[in-house]
Amino acid sequence: MIKRLNVGFLELSSLVYLIFAITPLFTIEINGDYWIYVIIFIIFVISYCTLLFLFNVLSKHWLMLSLLIHYLCIIYFVNNVSPYMSLYFFFSAFALPFLLKVTIKSLAFTLMLLTMISCLIITWFSEYDTALMLFVYYLVILMITISNFKRVETSKLKIKMNEKNAQINMLIAEQERTRIAQDLHDTLGHVFASISLKSELAAKLVTNKPDKAIEEMTAVNRISKDSLNKVRSIINDLKISSFKEEVDTVGNMLREANLTFEFSNAEYAEKLSTTRQSIMAMILREAINNIVKHAQATKIEGQIQLGDKELKLIIKDDGVGVDDVEQLELKSIQERVNILNGTLITYNDEGLCIEVLIPRSVEQ
Repeated sequence: MIKRLNVGFLELSSLVYLIFAITPLFTIEINGDYWIYVIIFIIFVISYCTLLFLFNVLSKHWLMLSLLIHYLCIIYFVNNVSPYMSLYFFFSAFALPFLLKVTIKSLAFTLMLLTMISCLIITWFSEYDTALMLFVYYLVILMITISNFKRVETSKLKIKMNEKNAQINMLIAEQERTRIAQDLHDTLGHVFASISLKSELAAKLVTNKPDKAIEEMTAVNRISKDSLNKVRSIINDLKISSFKEEVDTVGNMLREANLTFEFSNAEYAEKLSTTRQSIMAMILREAINNIVKHAQATKIEGQIQLGDKELKLIIKDDGVGVDDVEQLELKSIQERVNILNGTLITYNDEGLCIEVLIPRSVEQ
């Protein structure tokens, strides 16, 4: 039965607090009929155990009825035994958020507040000094309850965010697979076709025109080497590395080529997941490759700026710039920026400047 109800140590240990309701049966003078107290005590135990053990079994209506009975019993205890019996509200401070999973705007929390007010009114007229002390206790209980509500809400938001991130990661992986498939198709498809045609042509020419056959086989060799380099490039794109590692790699490569490279605040990228850092690393690598090939630059600067709503990657060179920035096509970079739901901006500033704006909402 315990296993089927999924009862844990925390629920079982909570039964210890029933001793405060049992004690008056033997030690404290009860105002009113003794046997009425016994009946109320039994009802209280049933409602307490119902909330404690059957919260994930019973319907919402039955749980609310049990909670109402629970609070009515507390009012009876305050009126006929001791105002301090109302400290069972500490149980509600945890039961409402974690067991019943209600919110601060729920009927259950309203019942708790009304019961507290009722207990304070009863105590005010019977034990004035105790009422003031209870008021302090109730404030503490309410603060704990509200704090627990916030913890539950934060936990729910975290779960939703993790689910959203999982979906985004799946989308990113799917888009990367599509891109890789396209790259392989574009790279290898025509390569194999060219090799096949040229090798067949060389076979036909090898007897009558050996020089031409040698030229064709030389072309086959060149094409195969070029395709090998392209495949290696695609494989390198698949390697997941942190953005900071990519900055270090790019820096070493540029310095070996006698180019000045400076990058600041690379550690800000650590606020993004590993997958998104990898995409940013690909963007940086592609931008640097374009600069090295076309910009005629001697110095490259980069930085990350962290704003309230977005993370900005800036890459700037001192090269020749671009005559018409609006006509500049950075297809590969744009595709990766789109995966991050970001924005790509390019403009001339004593060279070409590339800015990538990434929403902070894609952080981990």
